[in-house]
Amino acid sequence: TIQRMTSVEDEFGGDDDAVWSDLDTVSAQQRPNRGSERLSLGQVNGVAVMTFHIRHYPGLTVKDRISYESKIWDIQDIRELGRGVVHEIDCVAQSD
Repeated sequence: TIQRMTSVEDEFGGDDDAVWSDLDTVSAQQRPNRGSERLSLGQVNGVAVMTFHIRHYPGLTVKDRISYESKIWDIQDIRELGRGVVHEIDCVAQSD
């Protein structure tokens, strides 16, 4: 599911907290990449890395994110393969 951050107006007409909204659910091929671990404040923090292939999705940006298998994947890079055919999307998520 592709998600996009949207602003919610407060009762005074100003921007309140931003919320993530589902933009669209699309079919995707996923390919896990290598992950990494690093020591942070005495704890091991892991990062999962994944590449998704989806049909060309106009307007998709690195400000969007992907929800997949109960994880939130932050988009790091988007490449167009072919002319308007496929997007290859590199993402990272915090490991459990």
